Amino acid sequence: MLRRKKHHTHISRSSFMTQIASNSLRPSESRVTFVRSFRDTTVCLPKVSGFRRALFIILNEPNSSLLSLVLSYLSFAMIIVTTVSLVLESMPLFNYTPDNCGDPEISVELCKPVPDIAFEYIEVTGTIFFTAEYALRIATAHAATEQELHLSEEEDPDEKLPGWKKTLRYAMQSMNVIDVMAIVPFYLEFFGAAGGWAAVLRVLRLVRVFRVLKSPKMRACVDMILCIVAEALPGIASVFSLTCLVCVMFASFLFFAEGTTYSVTHRPDLYPLGVYIRPTANGLGFEPTPFKSILHTFWWFFATATTVGYGDHVPTTTAGKLISIAVFYIGIVLVAIKLTIVQGSFRRHYPKWRLHT
Repeated sequence: MLRRKKHHTHISRSSFMTQIASNSLRPSESRVTFVRSFRDTTVCLPKVSGFRRALFIILNEPNSSLLSLVLSYLSFAMIIVTTVSLVLESMPLFNYTPDNCGDPEISVELCKPVPDIAFEYIEVTGTIFFTAEYALRIATAHAATEQELHLSEEEDPDEKLPGWKKTLRYAMQSMNVIDVMAIVPFYLEFFGAAGGWAAVLRVLRLVRVFRVLKSPKMRACVDMILCIVAEALPGIASVFSLTCLVCVMFASFLFFAEGTTYSVTHRPDLYPLGVYIRPTANGLGFEPTPFKSILHTFWWFFATATTVGYGDHVPTTTAGKLISIAVFYIGIVLVAIKLTIVQGSFRRHYPKWRLHT
């Protein structure tokens, strides 16, 4: 039976997981140490020297203290609220037409429905929050260590990076670039610099939902998915190459079955120079064929082989229907092979993810 000691050494969660992986802690010791470590790191402030470094850890590491955990939940709630607000803002129910729109001197542009003012207040509040949080992280990044900044050192590990270089490399990380992309559109619109790209910039604000990937569990999940994709990509690429060869073959078959009959008498008012035709679906007449070339027929092949079946381009001849039946079964086999490759990679990486989360 393991006895609890009055004095224990505090370790971070990352150090704890490293020791578990290297088997330097016994299972019974690891459980007690983890409970104590979690209790210590979530109740008190980060035990580091320097106000700026402590502030950076509070903003960047959700599990470092109770305050950082609260800020993490607040940031997540703000992301959800601003995202839902942007979605609801697009609904006609929450848009109104200006009162003076009935004036004949008012242009059509001024009569365009506008969202309720409450959505603007929500967006302004969220932008101020995210701007302040981002500015504080960038302003205090120079005080953090390379490990706390999650920087991968390509130089001598014993060499200390200057503060400006640490800040620059931290700002260039993907998650921080996403933060900038979510903030800048608001200021471009506010200062009238959006021009004709206002609608596009408003959509770019939605990239802030990717901020949820900063949480340790979500980050580990994304890492697992990236590993699965990287491992399965060669196999998927091989199957896709085979799919392209099959696509060219069956698209050619369907093109010659549906799109090679040329007529100069079909609707001369619309097609004075003639048009390629095929039988109609009921077989009582003719219509212009949608399969104008083998390249145009590629769309039909992928929509059919993946069993999506949009129905915008369908064969009407007997030969075309028989070709489509063959594509049904070939497409199912090709999709099943890809899913099997991904499933194999998933079964290898999922237990590792469960072990570390």
